[in-house]
Amino acid sequence: MSELMRKIERLWGMPIFFMRNKQDKPESFGSFPDEGSPFVYAPFLVEMLTEKCESQKLPVIYKDENQAYFICVGTQKGFWLVGLMCTENMDYARIHRLYRHYYIPASEEKPPMKVSLLRILTFAGFLYELEGGESVEESELLAINSLVTEEDARTEKEDTILEMRKVDDEVYHHTYQEERYVMDCIREGNEEAVWQRMGAVIESAGILSNKTINHYRYLAIVSVSMATREAIAGGVSPARAYRKSDIYINKIDKCAEVEELVEYCRIAGCEFARMVAEAKSEKNASSYTEQCKDYIYKNYHHKIHLEDVARAIGISQGHLSRVFREDTGMSIQDYIQKFRVERAANLLKYSEASLSEISDYVCFYSQSHFGSVFKRYMQMTPKEYRDKYKEKEFRSENIK
Repeated sequence: MSELMRKIERLWGMPIFFMRNKQDKPESFGSFPDEGSPFVYAPFLVEMLTEKCESQKLPVIYKDENQAYFICVGTQKGFWLVGLMCTENMDYARIHRLYRHYYIPASEEKPPMKVSLLRILTFAGFLYELEGGESVEESELLAINSLVTEEDARTEKEDTILEMRKVDDEVYHHTYQEERYVMDCIREGNEEAVWQRMGAVIESAGILSNKTINHYRYLAIVSVSMATREAIAGGVSPARAYRKSDIYINKIDKCAEVEELVEYCRIAGCEFARMVAEAKSEKNASSYTEQCKDYIYKNYHHKIHLEDVARAIGISQGHLSRVFREDTGMSIQDYIQKFRVERAANLLKYSEASLSEISDYVCFYSQSHFGSVFKRYMQMTPKEYRDKYKEKEFRSENIK
C-alpha cells in the first residue's frame, strides 16, 4: 500500500499522510519532505480534521483563514491527510502568516502547492472511492464542506473576467483594423488616407513603456519598420525603402519631445505611401535592375565590382549593364557613386562622424576623391553641406 500511495503522490503532486488512529503521529510516504508540513507541527489541525471526519461520512475539505486547503478522508483503517494546498498565489506576508499559524519554523517557509479547487475536490473523491468503493460528486463535496458559496463567487469572477476579455478583444480587434487599414493604404500609395487615419493608430496603440517618451519612441520605430515593409510590398525597392527607414529611425532616436515623435509617425507613413505611388507611376524596372540595386544597398560600403554583381544575380556583365542603363538612364558605376553620395549626405546631417570617417565608411578611396564626387552631385563640399543642413539636435561643437 505504501508503494501505491507513493505513486499516487507523484502522479497527483499532492503530499499525503496517514494515521491509523487519532493518537498516532501522521506518517508521510516519502515523495514530499515532512519538514514544513502543518501535520507535523500543528497537532491541533490534525485533531480538528479527524474530528470533522468522524462527524461526516464524506471527505472533509477544510479551508483555513489563510486560504490554505486540507483534505481528510476517513477509512476503516485510519485517516488520510492531504495538504497543504492553495488555489491562488500567496505573497510572502501571507505565506509567513500561514506558516506561523501552524508553528512551522521560518527556515522551512516556502510557497504552498498551487492547485485548482476542482483538482482538490477530485482528489478527495478519488481517495474516498479508492478506500470505500463509492463515488462522490464534486457538487456533494462542495455542499457538505460549505464551499458552494466560494465556488459560486469563483464562477462569477471567471464570468466577469471572460466578459472583460470580450471587451478587450473588441478593442484590440478595432485597433488591429485601424492599423491594418493604414498599412494597406501605405502599400497602395494612398498618402491622404494615411495622414487622416494615422492619428487613430497612434492613440489606440498599446502601452510600450511606462515612460511616456519611451512609449512614443518605441511606437515611432515600430511604425517606421512596419511602413517600410508595406512600402516594399507596394513596389518600392528594398534598397530605397530601407535607406529611408534608416533616416527616420536615426531621427527618432535623437528626438527629445513627444510631439516630434508623433509627427515622425505621421510623416514617415505618408512618405512611404508617396514612395509607393511614385513607384507605381514609374516604368516598371526589370527584376535584374532591382536585384542590382539591392546588391549595391547591401554592399555599398565595400568595393563593388561589376563581375561580382553579375555573378550574384546570375547574368552576364554586358546584359546587366545594358538592362540597368535602359531602366535607370545611367551606368551601374554612376549609380553606385550617386548612392554613396546620398548615404554620405545623410551621415553628414544625422551623425557625429568626421568627414574622413564618412569617406571611409561609404568606400571612397580618399577624402579628396570623396569631396570632388560629392560636390559634383550636391554642388557643394561635404563641409558646406553639413553646415547648411545638419539639424540642430544633431549639431555638436566637436564636429570638424
